[in-house]
Amino acid sequence: MEPSRHIEAYLNAQSVPFRLMPHAPTRTLIEAAQAAKVDYRRMVRAVMLEDAQGMVMAVLPASHMLDFTNLCQQLGRALQPVSQERLAGTFPDCEPGSIPPLAQPYGLTAIIDGQVAVMPQVCFEPGSHDALMVLSGADFMRLHGQSRQLQFSRPAANLAGRDEYEFVSAEASPTIKGLHPENLQQRIRDLTSLPPLPDSTRQLLLLRNNPRATIAELSAIVATDPMLAAQVIRYARSAYYGYRGRVESLQDAITQVLGFDLVLHIALGLSASRALRMPADGPLGMRSFWRHSVYTAGLAQALNTLLPPATRGKPGLVYLSGLLHDIGFAALAHLFQAEFYLLNKAVATNPRVPVTLIEKRVLGVEHTQIGNWLMQGWEMPAEVVTTVLEHHNEYYSGPHAAYANLVLLAEHLLKGRQPSDAAGNEAPPVILTALGLDAARVAEVTRKVLEESRPGLDEMAGIMAA
Repeated sequence: MEPSRHIEAYLNAQSVPFRLMPHAPTRTLIEAAQAAKVDYRRMVRAVMLEDAQGMVMAVLPASHMLDFTNLCQQLGRALQPVSQERLAGTFPDCEPGSIPPLAQPYGLTAIIDGQVAVMPQVCFEPGSHDALMVLSGADFMRLHGQSRQLQFSRPAANLAGRDEYEFVSAEASPTIKGLHPENLQQRIRDLTSLPPLPDSTRQLLLLRNNPRATIAELSAIVATDPMLAAQVIRYARSAYYGYRGRVESLQDAITQVLGFDLVLHIALGLSASRALRMPADGPLGMRSFWRHSVYTAGLAQALNTLLPPATRGKPGLVYLSGLLHDIGFAALAHLFQAEFYLLNKAVATNPRVPVTLIEKRVLGVEHTQIGNWLMQGWEMPAEVVTTVLEHHNEYYSGPHAAYANLVLLAEHLLKGRQPSDAAGNEAPPVILTALGLDAARVAEVTRKVLEESRPGLDEMAGIMAA
């Protein structure tokens, strides 16, 4: 991609000399520096923030972390990270995630960190992920002659020993002052009671353990909860299942579309999730949470059909495992609102950093551990308990590994197409080997699910988030 036309025209108009260094497409600034063979300490980046007063661009060295609290205090503003949708409208000639650290061509206000002022040369992405633009430090600062200069960054500490990720601190809200995330594990251990399960969930769990359970008994339990019954019927009517007949009742949903096993496990996921409250917005908010969960469940269920019959998981349980694999986020939102607020902001500010690394940095505990504790306490099926704990562990090979591996694979395949907390966007070879799957067949099933089933999956995600 060519550099931003705004940037190139602006530099030419200002008679500022610059040099372009093309390189192979990269994902992070440190990868770009390596590809272009430049010193990472010369790289600068922009972080976009906003409040009621408007949008502001914070410019700092790429090797430094933005001190969010300090910046907000100095400005006397309650800034928040700008959403990806807003960024796309603000930088229409730039690739997603590549924001040139020059504000004036876009009619924006900039604040520049004092560390940038002493850099003899600066390098930055000019709106694309396949080139770097190089300016002298003096020229770069001249372009920022009207920008306010403050000290609001510090050298970035490594995240879990990995220094290829740039991390922006999101500790900005007065509601989280005095919060000590490192004590979260002890606070979890100190909890004396779990969020209460809805009565329908308890009855469904009992029914699941009854080998003689009937469709009539399942219908009777679901029918005691009108909202749950309506959601199950809407599920059966969704475009994802492609049923052309009329679905007027629970009986129709079970016998004509979904089947006993799938209705039982869908109802379990729907009813259990209603015991937890979480905010609607943000990358970990309810809307994103259920969209990701439904897509993961749908893709895991489709991939399960590729497994040999002897190792194939039960379809309903595979679906439920995908639906609840990230339930730890919902438990965190319900039980520890301040910590969840902090984590949600940190993830929004650092879209390229794996969520698991951010959790370790911000909370000292992962959602897999919180979710596992909750699922065990609720006596959920062992397959679900295992999946919740192990769905980020490529090397897990214990009981019910197929369920955890299918969900892990689905998460990786979804990465890049929608928000996902997977570490990468390619099928891990060790998982393909463990499941005995062919990469080409996996790619074809993934394409079919994402292209042909998207309207139905979106509809089902809306049902979950309702």
